[in-house]
Amino acid sequence: MCAYSRQCKTFGGFTAFASGIGIGIGRGLDEYIFEEAPGASYYRLVLTFSAQTRTAGLTRMAEDRFDVLVIGGGITGAGIALDATARGLSVALVEKDDFAAGTSGRSSRLVHGGLRYLEHGEFGLVLQSLRERGILFRLAPHLVRPVPMYMLAGDLRRRATYRAGLTGYEMLAAGRNVGYHTSVRAGQVAEAIPGLGEPSRGFRYFECQTDDARLTIEVARAAQAAGAVLANHARVTGLLGDGRVTGAAVTDEITGQGFEVRARAVVNATGIWAERVAGLADGSGGVQLRPSKGVHLVFAPGAVRTTAAVAAPSAAHDGRYIFIVPWEDRVYAGTTDTPYRGDLDDPEVGEADRDYILAAVVRLFPGVTGDDVVASWAGLRPLLGQDGAGDAKSSDLSRKHAIFAGPFGLYTITGGKLTTYRVMAEDLVDRVAADLGGSGGCRTREIPLGLHGSAAAAVRLARDEVRRLGLPPRTAVRLVQRYGDDWRQAARMIGEDLILGEPVADGLPVLGVEVALARSREMALTDEDIYVRRTRLTTLGLTPSAGSRQP
Repeated sequence: MCAYSRQCKTFGGFTAFASGIGIGIGRGLDEYIFEEAPGASYYRLVLTFSAQTRTAGLTRMAEDRFDVLVIGGGITGAGIALDATARGLSVALVEKDDFAAGTSGRSSRLVHGGLRYLEHGEFGLVLQSLRERGILFRLAPHLVRPVPMYMLAGDLRRRATYRAGLTGYEMLAAGRNVGYHTSVRAGQVAEAIPGLGEPSRGFRYFECQTDDARLTIEVARAAQAAGAVLANHARVTGLLGDGRVTGAAVTDEITGQGFEVRARAVVNATGIWAERVAGLADGSGGVQLRPSKGVHLVFAPGAVRTTAAVAAPSAAHDGRYIFIVPWEDRVYAGTTDTPYRGDLDDPEVGEADRDYILAAVVRLFPGVTGDDVVASWAGLRPLLGQDGAGDAKSSDLSRKHAIFAGPFGLYTITGGKLTTYRVMAEDLVDRVAADLGGSGGCRTREIPLGLHGSAAAAVRLARDEVRRLGLPPRTAVRLVQRYGDDWRQAARMIGEDLILGEPVADGLPVLGVEVALARSREMALTDEDIYVRRTRLTTLGLTPSAGSRQP
């Protein structure tokens, strides 16, 4: 008998964090709120997404049969779980490591149209990406935020080229622009980028920045709120069925317990591992990937002095650009785009990768050296192999996604990019729903991802509360940007234990409450889950043994 017991379950995985209030039942999706009792304060119902939630979910997976089983807890898998559940399908999702542990947590942290794709004639992809950027900016304004991007152009020819490209780029956005490009004088550039070695004119345009891992978590939480059952650290070891895929054998990586999950359809949304997972089923052909490695370097505070992002031509004169982007009190730069044939689970940052990025940064910011690099990360893009591509550079391969069906009951989706995850999920669920007998249309264009209303309004409310707690005003912005509606829960926890309002390490912006909420609100089970993805402490150059204070 499976070790998971019905006794582990909690009602809907929800926990009430306020007293004197009753729970509103029968609300529509995203309307899970507390009814305010006389004299009580208003709190939106906080969705528990914890180890206990996971245990209850594993119990259901072992005992129930689902319409859809999603394998993969990256942004695409989480998006599919949300889309399918919102259409009325029963959904389970398992992830072998942690949510966003792969490519979804190792991107350039930009939600963008892909200006350089215009050079390759990928107008459809750019149009789709710009549309999705606008949708995400509306659904998650606390997580997807405009960032000014500068392109330096000292000569007339380059300025003409950039102006034409940016004009076309904004025309494709068709009213979904987050800001319009402007020509900027050398003095304006120097004000925004004080560390620039030589004065230069240029252009300023706008993209959106996000924390890719936190965006993935919010999509996963929204999927659970809609009714999906999700578990990280649950590895698929085999696919069930003979001639038709009917589920998967799964092992709980925390306990070692094995069990089976039955489903009418199984979705392989494992990104860079898609070819490997598809190979677990007999007769699963067609999935051919050409992995590409993308590396980013993180520089110490003050090393790269800029208040805005910069798109810098690479020093290799290969036609590529390096993004130099402010993050917290640091700056990161990337990315590379090179073919990869190593370990899919642990890509390394090599000396060549490091030198490639550093050379582009040093050209603009003299005095920066390798000693200024405090952290780095490497991710793998699941690019699709293309007929006739031959020895084409990975940077020339399309970022479009593809869906492969077969054997019966198994659907594989791969390719694509962070920005387009929602439409990728929509395409996949359209296909699966049609084969299962139909369901309602896609609803994810209208499902908020963690924040109802404007970020500015939430920050105004949060400032009043953090002032009462004696915290600096910037804390209000941080709590809203990280937790959306749940900033109230973070503030309440700080009010009960003021040490949670202090940084986990001197000189860093991460607060103790963020570590606490990582476990109760975001299903973080291991130190790596917390430090690498929930708080990004490793991006800031800190590890659990480097003097952090555990709340």
